[in-house]
Amino acid sequence: MLFYKAIVWQMVGIVWITLFSYLWFSNWNKSFLFSFIVMIVSIFIYVIYEILWQKLLNKYSKK
Repeated sequence: MLFYKAIVWQMVGIVWITLFSYLWFSNWNKSFLFSFIVMIVSIFIYVIYEILWQKLLNKYSKK
């Protein structure tokens, strides 16, 4: 269930970013490209966040 919730949340985010960036760019192609780039970057940032979080948990759980 959590997996499906994450997918739906990502889709909501893409729609939101696309609509918001359309207001900025006034161009659908640029908006879709921007949304795609934001999605890719956010995936990598989230992975880095999870790795760092796990390292912190491991560090403080050993004490």
